[in-house]
Amino acid sequence: MCYNSIKSGVRLVGEKDLTEKQLFELEDVFADIVNVLLLDGKSLILPEELTPAKKDSLYKDKELKTRMQERDIAKLWTQGNVRMAFFGLEDQTAIDYDMPLRIVSYDGAVYRARLLERDNATDKFPLYPAITMVLHFDYEHRWTGARTLKECFKNIPPELDPYVSDYKINIFEIAWLSDETIAKFKSDFRYLADYYSQMRKTGKWQPMPGKAKHLKELFDLFSAITGDTRFIEMYQKSKGDVSDMSCVALDYLAEEYEARGKDLERLNSIRNLMKSLNFTGQQAMDALYIPQEERKRYADKI
Repeated sequence: MCYNSIKSGVRLVGEKDLTEKQLFELEDVFADIVNVLLLDGKSLILPEELTPAKKDSLYKDKELKTRMQERDIAKLWTQGNVRMAFFGLEDQTAIDYDMPLRIVSYDGAVYRARLLERDNATDKFPLYPAITMVLHFDYEHRWTGARTLKECFKNIPPELDPYVSDYKINIFEIAWLSDETIAKFKSDFRYLADYYSQMRKTGKWQPMPGKAKHLKELFDLFSAITGDTRFIEMYQKSKGDVSDMSCVALDYLAEEYEARGKDLERLNSIRNLMKSLNFTGQQAMDALYIPQEERKRYADKI
């Protein structure tokens, strides 16, 4: 059984972004994303070593007014009493052709804040790196935007090029991850990655079997991606008692399969009347009392 989504993952951007943040903010999911995408599945970063970090920073706009820029998600990685790294995660559905400029601004704000903190004599933490990951969620289009700072500049004089510092950003196209990479995810993120991969390859989704730890967050996200509220309704009916992603999703989609069965039965009845009584398609549908608004989809198939 497969779910054939007719809705692209780019339709409900605002709601989708909020529900993705809700899932990705969870320490076990965030640690899993970092471990797989940056460390090839090595479990270096543990969920209990992650804490929320400050996401916003200030800047001056062209009118010299103070504005705030905010990352999607930010975490500090601390081992023992030592801060090891700052991780930022950006969730992108549409391509942002200025993304390297944004990332430079975000990472620069982290380093600037560290310099200010070090002015405090009680701050004993050494400097640590800021690493930002951009997750691109689109199974129809590849990322065609800039991946380095220099790519944002179209007219650098050759004489100046050696002196322009470059800055690489980390783009991960989730729908194009290999099956081997997706298999390395241990958190609920694997269901999301698998969904995008399947939709890219076949346009259909067969839910991956396995236990989901954060079923509510996962179903909220699938509801936003597909535009189908039955995910939320199914979770509410189950009262959180069911956690197997495959079983819940298939039960949840049972109404759709039942409707398809009724469509096939009705289509066969139309064809039988056309063959046995020499009816036209419209006459057969008249005889079966098929509503006018439903007739076109049958007419296209007979």
